[in-house]
Amino acid sequence: MRLIAAVLFFVACVSIANQPATADEPVTLMGTISQWSYPNSKFNGAEMSDAATVNSDGNRTVQSLVCKATMTTDDSIEKVLDFYKTKLAPDNNADDKMKAKLKDGRSVLVSDDSEGRPFALHTILINTKTTSTTLIVSRGSGETKTYIVWKHYVRL
Repeated sequence: MRLIAAVLFFVACVSIANQPATADEPVTLMGTISQWSYPNSKFNGAEMSDAATVNSDGNRTVQSLVCKATMTTDDSIEKVLDFYKTKLAPDNNADDKMKAKLKDGRSVLVSDDSEGRPFALHTILINTKTTSTTLIVSRGSGETKTYIVWKHYVRL
């Protein structure tokens, strides 16, 4: 049963367009995940919820969502990092829709926090005017899987 659910989840991810939602399109978990999923990875849970954006007094300021998922792959941590670095590289051949989404800019920060630890730990932060995405890529010494934890904040 879990295999069938995983296959259906994967098919749904692949079948949804790769572009983020615009103001006229609803933000969906499956649509958002499809942009960030690592090829041939296994999903180990995903969810979307209210991000509860509040000011210093605890009052709601804007509508927002947060999505999160965990993926695993047999691929090396280096291969996973190369995939995301290539995906996030500036692309002068991007279509007009993507260029419009990035007109206000985007920052991409990559860090390696592995030194002196018994595991590899890399963090990729991607920020735009209305979104913040974090990818945590890790693999323990002796582990056979690379873990990718994805968190995505969307300001509506």
